[in-house]
Amino acid sequence: MRKSTKKEIQEVTDLVLDTRARIEELLQNGKKVHIIWDFDGILVDSRSDDVFALTEFNLEAYFTHEERLLFQSPDRGLWLLPIAHNVGSIPRFPPERFTQDIVTTRSSTLSIRVHMFCLAWNLSIRWILFLGHQPKQGSYRIILESLKDDLDYYIFCIDDNTKHVEAFKNVSIEMGLDSRTFGIVSPIVRTYTKKGLKKYFDRVMNAVDNTPLRVRDPSDDMHGFLILPGGLKQFKANMSTLVNEQQNSGHYFELRNAFVRAFGEVGTGHFKTDDDLNQAMHEFISGLLCP
Repeated sequence: MRKSTKKEIQEVTDLVLDTRARIEELLQNGKKVHIIWDFDGILVDSRSDDVFALTEFNLEAYFTHEERLLFQSPDRGLWLLPIAHNVGSIPRFPPERFTQDIVTTRSSTLSIRVHMFCLAWNLSIRWILFLGHQPKQGSYRIILESLKDDLDYYIFCIDDNTKHVEAFKNVSIEMGLDSRTFGIVSPIVRTYTKKGLKKYFDRVMNAVDNTPLRVRDPSDDMHGFLILPGGLKQFKANMSTLVNEQQNSGHYFELRNAFVRAFGEVGTGHFKTDDDLNQAMHEFISGLLCP
């Protein structure tokens, strides 16, 4: 495990741009394009995968690391902005002819970070398939089956693992779709050294507090990570609080709107101030609960 050289980063960048050019050419010729993305090492960086390797594939340590980062969207990979991030007032590719899926070995609570990333970047994703320890062939087959009858579709599979790309190619051949499919292996890019990764891992795992806090990235002092020292338990508590706040807010405004419709706007109707209205609402609820 080592930091990528400028040449290596440029080679992957060139691969991304070449792929984008192929996609643009297909779309300009009236075709449709569908991309099957891997997640770690492709849409996002390889930090989580490298942490797993750093811990000698200790699942407990890996899950603890990921659960402490549930409020932190993973850092973007080189494929995100040039291709996958097809949003804005004028998308780069026509959305009706450019679609995307994610097939990832993440599962369980590890899937939360995928959702957080897609929400943070407003990615338009059709399906997200979380596999855990299951092979990817079945997911590739399901996706290809959904697209095979539309002869205008050309399908790309982009992964950092040669094994998965070869599996995609084999499924494509089995289904007679190899003339409309492209498998691309993207080399891993790292912006950190193994020593820096170890320091980062220690900072994440050793953070202690009752509230979320920020720790700095040893590889980039201006960059940081939002840590939940309480992990999954703390994430659930924060999410439960947020849901309850939203529910209470919805109940309040539903009742307030009913009172305004019945008694007129505050200041011009029956109630002269918001305090008057809130008191009436409180008495109404109390009457319902305590007849």
